[in-house]
Amino acid sequence: MKKPIRNLPEGSVVASDLNGTLTTGSPVLAVYRWLQLHQPGSTPPLFLFRLSFSYLLVKAGLLKIDTWGEQAMRSVLGCVRNPDPHLLDDLMDYVVEEELWPKRKEAPIALLRDLHHQGAQIWIISAAYQPAVEKFSLQIAPQRTFAIGTPVKITPEGIEFAGPLNTRIRKMNNLFAEIGSQKLAVALGDTFADIPLLDEAELAIAVYPDRQLKRKARVNGWQIIA
Repeated sequence: MKKPIRNLPEGSVVASDLNGTLTTGSPVLAVYRWLQLHQPGSTPPLFLFRLSFSYLLVKAGLLKIDTWGEQAMRSVLGCVRNPDPHLLDDLMDYVVEEELWPKRKEAPIALLRDLHHQGAQIWIISAAYQPAVEKFSLQIAPQRTFAIGTPVKITPEGIEFAGPLNTRIRKMNNLFAEIGSQKLAVALGDTFADIPLLDEAELAIAVYPDRQLKRKARVNGWQIIA
């Protein structure tokens, strides 16, 4: 980053993407590992192999990343047997405590904590499961942290999405629906998919950006954590 952010007005809105920006962890792989520990035999044969192979299609440009992500998130949740609220809570604790938080990125987390200390409200917005996003946000600070993820629900069939995947423009629109007329003071993202959000911020920060976002950040004079 070029310089520390100081004198942020109290109550300022700071928003950050989660996966890739704040952590390298995978909610999907975390749920899969939880299943191996607590419900062995619940996933179909070669489940992880098929998941990995389908990701190669994303890398080859044959499958959209959002399509892959939604399919993977839905399918692994669908393997959970006999869910109830307590089990769902334990599962999402595992996702955060054993995967997302241990694989956190220290620099952007430290920045968010500093801005929170200055009085900002921190919003974590992600396509990840809503309960996991909430638990991750509370690791940053116990108050004035908010989470917007993909909602899930328990049904007679198991754990399912309770709404559409919270990604791209939908993710940004959901944020602005919550903050109303408040301005977006600071935004953090790591890929080209976060550019619409960063465009809306008074201060945009690219975190270990991909090629497209890095190029955009340099053209616009955005700060970069790398």
